[in-house]
Amino acid sequence: MKKKKAKGWGIFANWLIDVSKYMMTGVILSAFFRDMESKLLFYVVSIAFLILILVIGIKIKNKEDEEL
Repeated sequence: MKKKKAKGWGIFANWLIDVSKYMMTGVILSAFFRDMESKLLFYVVSIAFLILILVIGIKIKNKEDEEL
């Protein structure tokens, strides 16, 4: 008998992946429209945060797929 899939974690994982995509779009757009003094720091921190969110979302998604 298969375990029922916990839909809440799957939805949360999808949400994290979507948030990382939207944030990456925001980072790219802000690079075009803003003139910042420390662009390198902005890019490094933003991309590190985006990767963290994306990895967490993918790990949750993979863990849930394995439970099926």
